[in-house]
Amino acid sequence: MTTAASPSPRYEATLTPARLHRHGRMPWPEVRALLAETVCAWSDLDGFHVAPADHLPQDVPQTTHLWAWDTQRFLRIRIDGRDALVAALHPGESGEGEPVTAYVRHGTPWGPDDKQAGPLPDAAHTLTFELLELPGPAPATFVRSTA
Repeated sequence: MTTAASPSPRYEATLTPARLHRHGRMPWPEVRALLAETVCAWSDLDGFHVAPADHLPQDVPQTTHLWAWDTQRFLRIRIDGRDALVAALHPGESGEGEPVTAYVRHGTPWGPDDKQAGPLPDAAHTLTFELLELPGPAPATFVRSTA
């Protein structure tokens, strides 16, 4: 995945080197442990959430994806039943994992009139995010709040 086509030209992006570590399939209790000390973002039937990992539900959240970050890594969690598929992206060229190039761009949660994520508090529309995208045959997006 070190070479890939650029994301959609309508988005301004910069390139950054990173290392991709695939943790693979994990049961939810192990995912929660891996997320310790991170901030998480997810959308469920109760709305859009950005909260420390210790505020995550004990049971698997009713969502398809969850993103988490700390100062050293970005985590992407795809919920699959009682388990999750987990990958971590570590910015920079050193460390363990597969070397990749990520496209970095800015993003925001859904617009005020978009009803796809359930009720969004007004504060959600003031949040900004940094998206690290790995394009290619199996694209993946990692997320962190810039606020």
